[in-house]
Amino acid sequence: MFEAVQQEFETFQYNLENKTWQTTLPSFHLAYSAVRAIQPKVSVIIANFNNAPYLKKMMDSLVNQTIGLEHLQIMFIDDKSTDGSLDVIMPYIENYDSIEVYALDQNTGGAHGPRNVGILNAKGKYLVYLDADDWYDLDALRYLSQLLDESGDDFAVSGLVQSRNGEISLKSKPYFYDGEFKNRSIQDLPAEFYGWLGPQAIMLRRALVIDNNLHFVNQRVADDVTFFYEAMRFSKTITQGSQLTTYLNRDADNVGLSKAINRNFMISWLRALSYINQTFPDDASKERFLSRRIEWLIHDFCLKRNIGYKYSKARLQDFKSQMDLYMGSITFDPSPYFRNDFRKTTWQYLTKNDISGLHRFIFLFSVRWVLNRKLKMKTRKQNTYYYPQLLKRLTRTRLDAYAHVESCTDGKLEISAFSYKKMVGFEVRSINQPYTTRKQLVCQHLSDNKYQVTLPDDYDEVQNRIIVNFDDYSEICLRSR
Repeated sequence: MFEAVQQEFETFQYNLENKTWQTTLPSFHLAYSAVRAIQPKVSVIIANFNNAPYLKKMMDSLVNQTIGLEHLQIMFIDDKSTDGSLDVIMPYIENYDSIEVYALDQNTGGAHGPRNVGILNAKGKYLVYLDADDWYDLDALRYLSQLLDESGDDFAVSGLVQSRNGEISLKSKPYFYDGEFKNRSIQDLPAEFYGWLGPQAIMLRRALVIDNNLHFVNQRVADDVTFFYEAMRFSKTITQGSQLTTYLNRDADNVGLSKAINRNFMISWLRALSYINQTFPDDASKERFLSRRIEWLIHDFCLKRNIGYKYSKARLQDFKSQMDLYMGSITFDPSPYFRNDFRKTTWQYLTKNDISGLHRFIFLFSVRWVLNRKLKMKTRKQNTYYYPQLLKRLTRTRLDAYAHVESCTDGKLEISAFSYKKMVGFEVRSINQPYTTRKQLVCQHLSDNKYQVTLPDDYDEVQNRIIVNFDDYSEICLRSR
């Protein structure tokens, strides 16, 4: 079995000593602006396949960057699109400097191909990767490159916002909330940092990529898992910025994306995690990274129902078998890093290989979740609320947190908050711009679970929300009434 997994690493071009990935890429036709930067500061690598509706917003965010086009190499790499993507892009070549269009002669079957073409043709001091349906804040590339200039690090992260039908949420809470750091050891990063580690909102020094033969592995999904983790490992320290730089598009295609998750996704993810587990030494960084990724897989392939791999007891058994095949050699318990009791209990069933018990637990928990969600059924014990028990032999499961406003008088809220987690404070945010309008609120602890919070004079209950923050970066949103 071990030898079979090792062969997969070779087949999918994982090994950093092997440079065959450079010779298996398709040829391309190149078109470019009349004026290009001779020594660009930042190369922007854009992998595209059939994203025509989103390209204008993405390109407009690039050609208007405050760093200036004279400092950019904008590399649009099209993976044989069939939706007229090139018709959208070509006018930008005529109207703006520093744009290069690589039209691949063959479809590569995933973002890895265009991204690797970008690596081989990039000239900038720094590299960024932008998905074709996402976009940048106009100051993003100036800000990120300046962070690396000042720190000397090879790796920088910044604020990443998810946009879903006009509503935004933060994907990068640990480095946004923690503030700016330079030369931060990757061994000091909290587990929550690894909740998101993909192409968006990351800038790399190109020398780091070239010197270590970093590349995207030859598989349809999870092609970037090893790339960015390896970049962190070789960098050893990173720079993190608090400024919001990147917007992740998750509009109406969310459902379709979820249903596209199938068994091949699971195998691809496990292969990537197995490679990391076998390649890097056991330490805090690897343990936290793998733990958060295993938690993701448990969520997708044990608990979710609306994916392309139909939920069943057979799926649960298959997930357990594949985990044993690819990750059987992990030397630590990942469950302490999991964010809720439900996933921790799932891991316990998997560890015991009690698939029938897990199947029963998931079914009954689904009922309990609905009872809590729809009928507000829950039980309280000391400082924590629990989902309804239903059966005495069923593992008790804690709610992450529960809070509500008891009263509001003369600009002062009395709030009851319950959680097994540590609460770190209250803040107010506007609905439209929640992360640039954050204000910490004055709080008085009245009793075990009761707090008095003073609202600012300009508080508007229609436009604002009260946020309860906890030490694992989780939060609860409240209205004042």
